[in-house]
Amino acid sequence: WECNRGYRIANGACAKIEVPPHAFLGSRGSEGKCDRGYRRVDRSCVAIAVPENAYLDSSGDRWKCERGFRESGDSCAPLEVPQEGFVGRSGSDWECNRGYRKLEESCVAVEVPSNGYLDSSGRDWDCERGFRKGSRSCLAFRVPMNAHLGYSGNVWTCDPGYRQQGETCTEDRR
Repeated sequence: WECNRGYRIANGACAKIEVPPHAFLGSRGSEGKCDRGYRRVDRSCVAIAVPENAYLDSSGDRWKCERGFRESGDSCAPLEVPQEGFVGRSGSDWECNRGYRKLEESCVAVEVPSNGYLDSSGRDWDCERGFRKGSRSCLAFRVPMNAHLGYSGNVWTCDPGYRQQGETCTEDRR
């Protein structure tokens, strides 16, 4: 045997489930669940204090800060976005515009050297074909005789029938 909805087995009998204020009987009918905007504390449901610039999340039992604000203890503090920055996808952090990168709490311009360009992220740089990335510059390199520029554009490979020997390509006589 089993108890009807709203009752549970207790000492061989069916005892009524006590549902506290601001609660409802759960889908299984064997426990009380707190209403949206309330959270369980011991045997009661207590209202969730939603701070200014916040909202109840989809679960209804906790809050999140609105876009452009960041959680700070029990409140939401405005996000301080530096010049050349914008509120990121998460809404609680910031990112730098293309051509800038984060440095501590600011956005600094990416310095692109001669023969270089911004990479796809916009936060770093790469070198054009025929150049290799140095620490702060693009360094030209020589493609030896009987070699060709590789697919990436910053390495060379010996032509068929030749093998690399140092910085040259020699005829493969095997």
